[in-house]
Amino acid sequence: MNCSDVYTVCYNRLAVFKTKDRAKQFFSACYNMSKGEEQERYASVVNNLNLDKLSKDNLSTYCKTISINTDKNGFINVDLNENLSIEDTIKFYENKIKPILEVSEEFDVDFSSKIPFEYFGSDSDSYTNNSFSDFYKKLCEKSDISIESISTNNWSDGKYKLLINNNEFDIKAWDNLESVINNINSMKDLLKEQKEEIEI
Repeated sequence: MNCSDVYTVCYNRLAVFKTKDRAKQFFSACYNMSKGEEQERYASVVNNLNLDKLSKDNLSTYCKTISINTDKNGFINVDLNENLSIEDTIKFYENKIKPILEVSEEFDVDFSSKIPFEYFGSDSDSYTNNSFSDFYKKLCEKSDISIESISTNNWSDGKYKLLINNNEFDIKAWDNLESVINNINSMKDLLKEQKEEIEI
């Protein structure tokens, strides 16, 4: 578990906060606006936050969604393809999502925006915009994806073709966090397959 993050699990949702104070504020507000069984769940989360960096309600045993608390005090949500144990959900966040968020912060990508990559473009636009090639190159490095060549070409308004090792991937200015996760997974799977074919 990453020591810099605070995790809560409530209603089968893993929420990630930067600080315990922020998590306590959120769940205290939820507690004050609820009654009965729902209030008991929130009370359990608030009380457990005093003890650990992972705080759970009294019923959840797995997760189906990950919610990342933003600096604007909203949430970015990622739906999981299948229900995962709490431990596996935290691993998914730390291995798949957190590296993307770290690189996105470097490039000022805001996934709470409708168009997170509004100021990105092709390689020929890189003198005025951020480069998709630079962004995905850093992501690939963090994901241990071996790159021999990478470039980005315009396709149509807000749509681009990203070429990695001569493999083409469609990317868009309005790609959300889930889209970027899927893009990286596709790149990793395809390049792994090609490497295995060469080895055979």
